[in-house]
Amino acid sequence: MMASLFEYLKRTQTFLRDGNQMLVDVGDLIQNVNEARREVAMRAQCVRVLPPISAPIISADIINGGTRYTAPTVSISSPDSPGGKLLNPNGAQAVGTATQAGGVIDNIYITFGGDGYFQPVIQINDPTGTGAVIQPNLGPILQANTFQEQYNFADVDLSVFPGVESIYAVLDVSIIYATSRYSVLIYSFPQYQALIRNYSAGAYYYIPVMGSQFGRGAKGSFFLYPPPSQNLQMEWDCVCLPSDLTSDLSIEAIPAPWDDAVPYYAAHLAFLGLLNFNAAKLYKDLFDERVKRFGSYALPGRATSMYGRP
Repeated sequence: MMASLFEYLKRTQTFLRDGNQMLVDVGDLIQNVNEARREVAMRAQCVRVLPPISAPIISADIINGGTRYTAPTVSISSPDSPGGKLLNPNGAQAVGTATQAGGVIDNIYITFGGDGYFQPVIQINDPTGTGAVIQPNLGPILQANTFQEQYNFADVDLSVFPGVESIYAVLDVSIIYATSRYSVLIYSFPQYQALIRNYSAGAYYYIPVMGSQFGRGAKGSFFLYPPPSQNLQMEWDCVCLPSDLTSDLSIEAIPAPWDDAVPYYAAHLAFLGLLNFNAAKLYKDLFDERVKRFGSYALPGRATSMYGRP
């Protein structure tokens, strides 16, 4: 079970011997807890996400209502990019309905959005009607856009990951093209600037093969070269910062066992505020020891093959 703000505060106040909130204001203590959570997330790199490369259909826009429709039915293509992830590893077929007024399609309803879509197609079938053009709209996905080189961390939609606030670094970038996934070669930005993006404009290719992170933290971005000549699915291995906890209804993104380390760093910060530097150092040392130990627990050594060969 993930920790709550109340549990963090209670544990930290126990360390402070301040159950009656006589020493540290609760508002200040909440700030300490959230700063400690960010420290844990960065130190352990334990809030890690892969923004989705396919999604459900959430709605549809009528680009052209067509003419002479009398009994329209909606046909939606099968999932074209199931990602193998739960809850629908093989994708799920979306379903919709349509209505007409005066022979013109006036409404499209997505009754079930399905899953595993990247470039779905929606068609209107009718014995008499013709000409309708429907544009499906997907849930959040990450893609490399035609001719686009720079992608801001802050522009990535993380709403499908409750409790995750922002990306602060990207460890790996893969491009999905046809039936293959390619990991781009990642360079420092000075190398990328001097040796790779040699052409200032007009250079593009089927798929990007090189990249570089520019800037650090939540306002950073990632560059891809050469920019693609078509929209492509793009998968980032991201390390993230958690959203602040403001109440016990807030969702905690920091997983166990690292959540156990949060009160130690929060106590360290609180003791610094009280000018008790010996206690502050003690809890900082306890925090460092726990994060290091939890890392060794969570990443045990593994043999590539139990049979002695790769």
